[in-house]
Amino acid sequence: MTDDPREIVSALFVLAGALLTLASAIGLVRFRDTLSRMHPAAKPQVLGLVLVLLGASVRIFPHIDLGMLLLAGIVAVCTAPVIANRVGNLAYHESVEDGTITHEAPVLEKFQASEANRKNTP
Repeated sequence: MTDDPREIVSALFVLAGALLTLASAIGLVRFRDTLSRMHPAAKPQVLGLVLVLLGASVRIFPHIDLGMLLLAGIVAVCTAPVIANRVGNLAYHESVEDGTITHEAPVLEKFQASEANRKNTP
């Protein structure tokens, strides 16, 4: 082992990021539906990637590649929550149409009944 504290800090960041990414992968496998899988697909996975990139940036600090690591982290932080939100909205609307989510059924029945009453009245 080396006595360089930068390598130790870098290894700790990479290890923490790898553990978060592993936890995210386990969550993706264990949860049942898409709405439940949104959280591990977005939050811990992105934080794990940011920690791995931070560990890599500590390791290669004086080099020019630091900007690419920063850019990769910014893109991941900006896009992953938006993508998870869109996938969640799509899954939610498809499950409402399929009838697998039924908590909106009374609202839809009231709406359909009011539409039928409005069409039947002259």
